[in-house]
Amino acid sequence: MGLVESMAGSSSTAARKRSEWLWSCCCLMGGFLVLLLLLTCIGAVLWLVFRPHSPTLSLKALNITSLTVKQMTHGKTAANESSALLSMNSTLVFSATNTNRFSVSYSAMILNATYQDVAVGHALVAALKQESNSKVMVSTVLIVDKVNLNQLTGIDILKDATNDHLPLNLTGIVDTRVHTFGFKTPQLQIELRCAIVLRYHELQLASKQCGTNVVH
Repeated sequence: MGLVESMAGSSSTAARKRSEWLWSCCCLMGGFLVLLLLLTCIGAVLWLVFRPHSPTLSLKALNITSLTVKQMTHGKTAANESSALLSMNSTLVFSATNTNRFSVSYSAMILNATYQDVAVGHALVAALKQESNSKVMVSTVLIVDKVNLNQLTGIDILKDATNDHLPLNLTGIVDTRVHTFGFKTPQLQIELRCAIVLRYHELQLASKQCGTNVVH
């Protein structure tokens, strides 16, 4: 009889220990899940507050030093009569706006100038690092050196110059990184596109329309 009571007591003790162990495991697991949920919420709040935004680029000014469109006069063929030489020397001023709470770095950017999809020149915009919540200006020189535009393109640019309405397109891609707490975010490529119209006779910028797209 005593042996049976001893075995029953041992079984009850073991069951109680298993129950306590399961309860401890459940409490530990529950605490871990609560901690994980809390960390997730904190991370989400920090991401909403400090998440990196894409910086914006825009053309602010274009100062033209010289601009000429000359009709080709040598030769007597129709192709030569419709050809034109385009030359231009100008300074471009761009603004970079960083709305992040962290600094942003920009790689150097090659800015290509085209007339009716024909490349006429390019400019190099230097690399820079921008502080948080700031706007900076950066300038570069665009030189078009006697670019020969043939046939229909030459006819069109001669007409545009005569009408004092010379359209050009500017495009370029820049690599950007946001510096957060000593770390760099993955590289973000931003494409800048500007459609501009020049007043040929006044050597002035008549209009501009710029936009940026995230490429990668």
